[in-house]
Amino acid sequence: MIPNEALAEWLADVPGQSLTVARREQCRREFRRLEALARLSREIDAANGLEAEAVLACGRRFLEQPEAVESCLGLLMSWARRDPFFRPPLPRLSGEVHTGLLLLDRPQLTMLVALASPDALATKRTSRKGPASIAFTGAQSLYRFVKGGGAVFSFWETCGFASQGRGRCRFAGRRRIEDGEIVELDGRYQSFVVDHAEGDLVYLHTSTPVGAAALVAEYDSSTLEFIGGSSADEASSRMQMMLSLLRLMDRRDAIPQFRQALDSPHFYARWHAMREFLALDPQLALPHLRKMAEADPHGEVRTAAAQTLGAFFAEEAPKRQEELLCLA
Repeated sequence: MIPNEALAEWLADVPGQSLTVARREQCRREFRRLEALARLSREIDAANGLEAEAVLACGRRFLEQPEAVESCLGLLMSWARRDPFFRPPLPRLSGEVHTGLLLLDRPQLTMLVALASPDALATKRTSRKGPASIAFTGAQSLYRFVKGGGAVFSFWETCGFASQGRGRCRFAGRRRIEDGEIVELDGRYQSFVVDHAEGDLVYLHTSTPVGAAALVAEYDSSTLEFIGGSSADEASSRMQMMLSLLRLMDRRDAIPQFRQALDSPHFYARWHAMREFLALDPQLALPHLRKMAEADPHGEVRTAAAQTLGAFFAEEAPKRQEELLCLA
C-alpha cells in the first residue's frame, strides 16, 4: 500500500496516533453512557427474556424513536468528523453484501447498524457459481431502513422447519422499501431477498435468539424446493465439532460426553452424536442406537437409526421397517 500524504503524515506522527487512540477510548466511554441504550438494556432486563415478542418489542420501541437512533449514530459521526483516522470503538461485523457495527450485544437481543451497497449486491449475483437460495434464519428480527436506497424486496414464506422442512417456500409479495420504514420478520417462516437497489441501504437490524428455530432452512430460488438446513444454535455447533474431534483423536475416555450429547434437545445434534459414537466404539453405542430407533422423539432420527441397525447390525434391525430416509 502506498499511503497518501495525509496518511503518511499521520503514520509518522506518534503523538497524533496517540490522540486518535485517546479519542476512540473517549468515544467508547460516551457511547456506554448513552441514555437511549441504557434505557433499552433496562427494558430488556424487565422483559426477562422469556418471550421473543416481549424482547423484540423493546427493540421496536428503540427503533421507532428517531432521537434514540440519532443519539447512537450522531455520536459516532461527530467523532469521525474530528479525526479522519478515527475508528468506532464497536465490534465490526461484515457479510457478503454488508458491513456494520454492533451497537448492542445482549444474550436476549442484538442490534447492528449496517450498510449494504448495490455494487456488493451485484457482485454477489455475478460471482455466484451455483444456484441461489432463499434462507430462513429461524430468528425473529426487525429492520429499520434509515436509507432505503431505492431497494425492491421480494418476500417469501414457508411452513418452517418445525414441520419437517418439506415442500416449497412461496412468493408473498414484492415492494419498494422507503426511508425510515420498519420491516418485521419471523425468520422461522418469513424471509426477503433484495431484488434491486439503486443506492446504499443504511439500516439497523435487531434480532432475538429467544424462541428461534434451531436450524436455518434453505430453499432453491428457482424451484422453491427445500434443499437443506444448517445449525443456527452455537452451542450445538460447538458440541458437534468437539465430538468429531474427540472421535478423530480416538478418545474413548470421552464416551460419557457422547452419551450425554444423545440427550440434546436438537434432533440433528443427537444424530450427529450417534454417528460419531458409532465411529468411536460401535459396541458401546449399539444399545443407544437401539433406543434411538425405538423411542427418539423425531421421526427422521428414528428412521435413520433403524436404517443403520439394518445396514450394520442386521440381527438388530427392527422387524417392522419404516420408510427409510437417510440423514447421514
